[in-house]
Amino acid sequence: MAKGIIKRYDFRKGFGFIADDKNGEDFFFHKSEWQGGGPIRKGLAVNFEVRDSDKGPQAEAVTPLDGGNNKPAAKPAAKPASLEDRVASLESSVGTCKILSFLALAGVIALAVEKFVL
Repeated sequence: MAKGIIKRYDFRKGFGFIADDKNGEDFFFHKSEWQGGGPIRKGLAVNFEVRDSDKGPQAEAVTPLDGGNNKPAAKPAAKPASLEDRVASLESSVGTCKILSFLALAGVIALAVEKFVL
């Protein structure tokens, strides 16, 4: 029995390719050869048998390595921002607040001047 990883799978057409763990060779497989309990997914580790066909070697009796409980790999946790990044973000926010405060003050002064001049 060979082991490999599902390299790609076309859900609409019902076939895919498995990359053999030993030599990286790709083997065609059809969904009718899937013997797992769960969905067929790219990146899933599988066992399979190889048979020769008129189109070359193909995978058959394809099963997930863990019997169907294979879950997609969890996404790695987001890396927390470094202290330098946090300080830069805070400085940017403070700078924006200063500009907005200046514009608000300029607006108030302009209104006061307009009221007293007219």
